[in-house]
Amino acid sequence: MPVITNIYDLKKIYARRVPRMFYDYTESGSWTEQTFSENVTDFQQLKLRQRVAVDMTGRSTASTMVGQQVAMPVALAPVGMTGMQSADGEIKAARAAESFGVPYTLSTMSICSIEDVAAHTEAPFWMQLYMLKDNDFNDRLVERARAANCSALVLTLDLQILGQRHKDIRNGLSAPPKLTPKSIANLATKWGWGVEMLGTKRRFFGNIVGHAKGVSDPSSLSSWTAEQFDLRVQRLLCRLRQPRLGRYAPRLPGSGLEWRLLCCSGLCVPAVLGLRPGVGLRRLSRVADAQEDHQGPRRDRPRIRVTSWLMATPIR
Repeated sequence: MPVITNIYDLKKIYARRVPRMFYDYTESGSWTEQTFSENVTDFQQLKLRQRVAVDMTGRSTASTMVGQQVAMPVALAPVGMTGMQSADGEIKAARAAESFGVPYTLSTMSICSIEDVAAHTEAPFWMQLYMLKDNDFNDRLVERARAANCSALVLTLDLQILGQRHKDIRNGLSAPPKLTPKSIANLATKWGWGVEMLGTKRRFFGNIVGHAKGVSDPSSLSSWTAEQFDLRVQRLLCRLRQPRLGRYAPRLPGSGLEWRLLCCSGLCVPAVLGLRPGVGLRRLSRVADAQEDHQGPRRDRPRIRVTSWLMATPIR
């Protein structure tokens, strides 16, 4: 067993064990990868405040998130195709989160299905949902999440326009992986990963194949997926307006503020503030409202960075 002292040690092991296409899928972003980089650099600007000569008796990181008791205020975010990083990866991640006492969020684009994860865990987990054009699939996914006792629904609202991921195109990313001379050469060096994958039946998108209309097998998945996203910016606003979100809005606390957040600056885009001292997520909607109503010069407006935005709410 190698000595692991920090996250970078784990990253080196990860790069050695996992096929290149799946490593690049997680360790890269779209287009220039600016937001991907800022997901790290923004947090590096936050410093822990040192306090000395204080009573440390009874210290604890325990808290609550969306009404759920957690060991610390952290949740595992949804990551697509975790089950291709490691066999039954979503089940493993959910069980690890359960053991530690933090929420796990299952991606719509997971390899293991909602039912798979629920069958192998006891603690409720969260379910991530894209705002896809297939309303019937969206509705049935929410009902499946409720039946699996998921405690929160996490809506991803920034994927109506797909960003081009250069490395995915070069690698021919797919699940299961496409066999090309390049991928075969790389897979030959990942024999441990291959043995694990041979031992599981879960190698396709378990939440979609067999559940979305017209997607009975992996070969029909790509055409269905392509139909779920528009490539024209003009369509984004009309597809995200309140009627589109309306079926879920009653379960979103303070949905009015979150909705104005999406429409700030005259564009219907998800936004969060670049992290800086004194600005937290609780103030996010208020600042976004000011951005929407502000009539002054653009340079005077609150700084808002376009990036991913997730909302979580208990499923009732």
